[in-house]
Amino acid sequence: MAALTLLAAILAFIKPASFLPFGAIYKELFAATMFALGVVLNREDLVSTLKEPLRIGLGIMTQFVVMPILAYTIVVTTGLPPALALGFIIVGSAPGAMASNVIVYLAGGALAYSISLTTVATFLAPLLTPFLVANLGGQFIAIDAIGMMWTITYILVIPLAGGMLFRHYLDKAFAWRFTLIHLVVATIAITLLANLSQLQTWQWLLAATFLLILPLLAGLVPRNSAGRALAWSREIAPAIAAIAIIVICAFAVAKNQAQIQQVGALVFALVVLLNILGYLAGWFLARLYRFDRTHRITLAIEIGMQNAGMGVALALDQFAEQPEVALPGALFAVWCILTAAGVSTYLRRKQALVNA
Repeated sequence: MAALTLLAAILAFIKPASFLPFGAIYKELFAATMFALGVVLNREDLVSTLKEPLRIGLGIMTQFVVMPILAYTIVVTTGLPPALALGFIIVGSAPGAMASNVIVYLAGGALAYSISLTTVATFLAPLLTPFLVANLGGQFIAIDAIGMMWTITYILVIPLAGGMLFRHYLDKAFAWRFTLIHLVVATIAITLLANLSQLQTWQWLLAATFLLILPLLAGLVPRNSAGRALAWSREIAPAIAAIAIIVICAFAVAKNQAQIQQVGALVFALVVLLNILGYLAGWFLARLYRFDRTHRITLAIEIGMQNAGMGVALALDQFAEQPEVALPGALFAVWCILTAAGVSTYLRRKQALVNA
């Protein structure tokens, strides 16, 4: 994924017209990503780790305090233009990236803890991300916190929940009580989305498809075929997620080609700085919390890897007239995948030498 993300970003810079048509569906691409990731989340791992609320709480607090402060400090210190400054604030205020779960696994970290952190942070994002962006970024550009909340709900929370429900129906026997609760809660959520957000009709119908229709269809799969269907879904879901994120980031690069030529070097340098500071902060704070080595690795990766794809989609949606707001997120997404892949490779080889 690291190589493909970099290649797509370069191609988008050289031939922006190749990716600009995706501007009409970038939010839906990200929603598909979150649905796919919901399918591969292991419910048992999540439930077991949630039995350690203090460790989860420390991780979530670090996620939504340290990275926003680091991003804010960087933009205030460097005096970036308002749109780019806001872009960094959005990146810093995003939850952890779902891709971090794969990196934590490859690096030998605590996978269940990583899954719990990213999942809990993701479901808290509709409240915390708009709050942080409004308070830290409002001095640069006017922020519609409520509109931002509904966008995050549409592109992140609803499809992720839908993916988890899809897996549940394939994995467990059909239960009427659970299905009834699902129907009631999903209907309320979609009704609120349709009436209170600014989404078009086809968009909230798509949300209903993710949250209601696809999971219920999974529940109709015969039990003797459900195992194969789940295995097949888990095989293709990561590929769908990866392709969608690559296209979204490439679109953001294409949209900002002229801006990259003007301030690309500076923005990229600050992206590198934010990413490194995130890793270091996660590692040293985990030591302060007296975490063991596997949990220190996990927290470092979780803090350093932001869900920049969400940041890009959010920036493009909320600040359509200022596409440069999405530039820090696009560059961060490309860079953090490259560094995370490198870090996981290094830690895996180091552990192999220790074991030898």
